[in-house]
Amino acid sequence: MDKIATITRDHADELLDKLADRLNVESSTLVPFTDFSDMITALLGHVGQDQARLLVAGHASPDLALAVERAGLKLKEITGVSPFVSHPEDTLVEVSSPSNLIYVSNPNRVTGSDMSNNFLNRLAEKVPDGLLIIDEKYFDYYGISGLPLLEKHDRVVVIRSLTAGFGIRSDESGCLIGSPHFICSFKNYYQWSRITTTMFRLLSMTLTDEPLTTKRLSQVHDEAFRLAQQLTALGLQNRITSADFLLLRVARPEKVAEFLTRFGSPVDNLGIYPDLTSYLSYRIQSPLSNDTFLSACKRMPPDYYRMADIDKRAVMFHRPGEPSPYGETESHRFSSRVSTGRPTTVTSEH
Repeated sequence: MDKIATITRDHADELLDKLADRLNVESSTLVPFTDFSDMITALLGHVGQDQARLLVAGHASPDLALAVERAGLKLKEITGVSPFVSHPEDTLVEVSSPSNLIYVSNPNRVTGSDMSNNFLNRLAEKVPDGLLIIDEKYFDYYGISGLPLLEKHDRVVVIRSLTAGFGIRSDESGCLIGSPHFICSFKNYYQWSRITTTMFRLLSMTLTDEPLTTKRLSQVHDEAFRLAQQLTALGLQNRITSADFLLLRVARPEKVAEFLTRFGSPVDNLGIYPDLTSYLSYRIQSPLSNDTFLSACKRMPPDYYRMADIDKRAVMFHRPGEPSPYGETESHRFSSRVSTGRPTTVTSEH
């Protein structure tokens, strides 16, 4: 078998410099990775030797759950009364030691719920000897980052995706950002530089082609609202998220998933989560692919998707211009509204 070519030291340094320039941080604070599951498994193994569990604020994606198991830890999901609202207060109650490990996907990889930097700061203050992991896979869509917390807390790390903004789902590459001391210790534990030359070219492209990213984000934004309007008119309940997917609430999830997959529009069934048994997730794609999805929905038997009621569980909105502890302004790039076909009143919980 031929040996897979990996990047040279010079290419590794070049990648670090590009990342540092893109994120406006020092290269000593970065660790690139080509597979999220491998990286998070290594990270939990590095910091979790004296811990029994990982506290997860919100729903845990399947790849995170697998990584936690591989790292020899237990997973404690903290979801509260609504899957569409972050529950930092409930998470704070679960913290039993300053050395606890906390994971926050912001926005959440499953539901798109989000958490403000004010609450993230409070979580960080509760675990000065542990670790707060902030997964910002959908930062490009959401626009709010926990990076400012690194200036105040040594035991906070931020995960960024390098490909999610391009709609690339064939890999989970990205980078881990933390204090120089923490990153130095993690580099001794995790051999990040074994990146293939093909992956190096892909990552270099995503770091330099900002116009393409901007175009992609604008298109996803426009498509999200177009899809929501047409699905609502059809009578199919849906929620726009702060990420690149819509949530669909349907009467018969298995039937809908089977029907849409047969017509070339696969969806993820979220029924593995007890509070999302009627929900599917559809990833927003190109206008042409989305038209195929809409066409399939229109051909679908109405009894597959029409619900007798509306899910009235709360959705959190951040107030526009809400100040963070660091002086920057927080605002949504997407508005996480509910599309139900009738007016919906949502109140801020900040």
